[in-house]
Amino acid sequence: MSIPCVVLPAVSRQDMMERNLAALDHPVDRLVIIENSLTGYTYAAPDGSPIARVDHIRPVLGLGVTGGFNAGISQTPEAGWWLLTSTDISYGPGDLAAIDALMSEFPDVPTVVTGSRSDERLLRGAYMAVNRACVEAVGLYDEWAFYPCYFEDDDYVRRCELAGVDWIEYDGGIGHDRSITIRSDPAKAARNAETFPDCARRYEEKWGGRPGAERFETPYGLPV
Repeated sequence: MSIPCVVLPAVSRQDMMERNLAALDHPVDRLVIIENSLTGYTYAAPDGSPIARVDHIRPVLGLGVTGGFNAGISQTPEAGWWLLTSTDISYGPGDLAAIDALMSEFPDVPTVVTGSRSDERLLRGAYMAVNRACVEAVGLYDEWAFYPCYFEDDDYVRRCELAGVDWIEYDGGIGHDRSITIRSDPAKAARNAETFPDCARRYEEKWGGRPGAERFETPYGLPV
């Protein structure tokens, strides 16, 4: 077994990304890096890496996390499923094999594997495996409402709930150095202080309440 495609939007802390990628212990057919930092950074898998192929998407402007995930999925239509991950996520021994097994069990059933919200690592949405059947049922992330990040995972959760997607939680030994990009750059922290409340407001407008307190069963309460 192998992971068809890993999608990783990169903004900063390439050192952490390379450390985490070097620890991968399960075959990956294709790694797609969304180079949002606009620096021309290129990652080359070292000899002996389980990553078979590395591709880079270099947008003219940063796509953010949400748009980066969408771009990675859209540019790899041959994949049966995608592991959407972040620079600050590290996978422990056997974690990728476990996720692969969960995603491969029922390939034709809309399925998501992600971490739990209750765990202190806050893994839900920090990594997310989605299969083709899920994307066909639910669509891509809403990058228009939730740019550059935050609440896009809550929105996807809500849409999956309403669509009856098979939702599987897996935490395992996965580590999460939360919000490392924001904490590493005062300019990004200042920008996040502006965009976070905007994304929160857009979520409430779209679903009639904060996550867990939604009143709408369709986006913006509109008829289907």
